[in-house]
Amino acid sequence: MILRSLSLLVISSLLLTSCGNSGEKKDELNAKSSEGSAFEGAQATNASGANSLSSASTEGYSISIKLAPFIPAYPELGESGKQLLVSRLNAAVSKIGFGGDGANPRFIIGPSINLLSKNVTGTAPTKYANTYEVNLMTCDVVTETIFQSYTFQVKGVGDSPEKAFINGFRDYRFDNEEFYKFLVESEKKILAFYNKNCNLFMQEADAQAKIRNYDAAFTILNNIPMEAEQCYSTAATKKSEYFQMSLNMNCQTVLASMKAEMGKANDASASGFNEAAMSFYSMIDRQSSCFPEAEKIYQAYLKKLNPKAKRDWDFEMKKYQDQIDRVNKLDQFNQDSVSMNFDYLKHKDEMQTKAEVEGNKKLLQKYQYDELPWIRKIFHLGKYDPFDRIEK
Repeated sequence: MILRSLSLLVISSLLLTSCGNSGEKKDELNAKSSEGSAFEGAQATNASGANSLSSASTEGYSISIKLAPFIPAYPELGESGKQLLVSRLNAAVSKIGFGGDGANPRFIIGPSINLLSKNVTGTAPTKYANTYEVNLMTCDVVTETIFQSYTFQVKGVGDSPEKAFINGFRDYRFDNEEFYKFLVESEKKILAFYNKNCNLFMQEADAQAKIRNYDAAFTILNNIPMEAEQCYSTAATKKSEYFQMSLNMNCQTVLASMKAEMGKANDASASGFNEAAMSFYSMIDRQSSCFPEAEKIYQAYLKKLNPKAKRDWDFEMKKYQDQIDRVNKLDQFNQDSVSMNFDYLKHKDEMQTKAEVEGNKKLLQKYQYDELPWIRKIFHLGKYDPFDRIEK
């Protein structure tokens, strides 16, 4: 009986000790939970709560306007943060339209960022849990026009202010109806802007042409979407003229392509009609500085042909030129299936793409977003830094 009583006392003591330790651990966990409460819910949400919804389908949403991403030079974001924002914006826009650095530099999409709240721990290492308001805007950098805006909040946690923002923005999901509606509404306003202010685009292109910047002049008009029917039609003739001027200015490139294709015919008498070479030859204007050399090469090639091959060549060349004249009269978006496989059009499209790439580069140099006072104001560039209020 004595042994049994001692055993019961020991067991009771152990149980009481266990319960006491459990209570202490529970209190400790509650304390830690309280300490970390500032970091709870550190996930991205938009102002209207749309991001808390399930992913929205892209069906029914599409845009044809190209939007170039512009990320202000927020020092605290660093280069990695800036590149993340660019890639996220491009990925989001491209789901229903077109984005990218090679897009129309006149129309931009970019964020204005404001710090709403900050939470910083006194622990080592220091942790930052911050809430930011991000206001995405679509703008015309030339006329200082803001077409549409889309505001959402980002919450992130990190070892530094920039990492907190990057982590929050990385988790933000753009696949919601509010964002898609923002892009669609932006396009509607831009298309209306094109038709209402078409003369401004014509004047800008003409100004570039006057300083022999034909790539940029062509690109300004080539960026007018066919959905802006009125302005698109008005610009069609001038666009073709500026493209030809661009070819004339860069005719050495076209001539080099012609030479390369002519050189592929080892036996002129048996080669038949060289469509690739003639596509480049046909793009060299008779008034350009390159035409005399191109014509000399062409005539020298013809002299190598025997009489029958020469007759066949002349016949094929006549048909080829007729086809060129026919497709040049057609709208580039209204080509028939035969024309779309036409070698001349393929090479012409390649040259247009090159001209547009060069034109966009020149326009980017012309616009210089970071130097525009109004851009610096609405995107908080210059002296104002939305991260200045963050304790470091």
